[in-house]
Amino acid sequence: MRFMQVMEKIDDFLKNTPEDIFEFSIELEDILVDDYDEMQSEQPLATYYLSQEVPGICASAEPGMSKTEIDKFKKRLQSQSFCLS
Repeated sequence: MRFMQVMEKIDDFLKNTPEDIFEFSIELEDILVDDYDEMQSEQPLATYYLSQEVPGICASAEPGMSKTEIDKFKKRLQSQSFCLS
């Protein structure tokens, strides 16, 4: 259940991206750490890949990013979530 909630959160972000993505990136990174065990019990392989790639993507977010930078962030995140869905 938690794995699907995280994937839905990513999907919602991709469809309804706020002007400042920094808070989302911190929250997503925290979820991957805090809820890893629960997510891993539901979808072990997908959670492993998500935890390998997404923290680096999240770390690239900065407050006040330009639209071009946000689009690049979204593209990287979307490529990871697409591979896992």
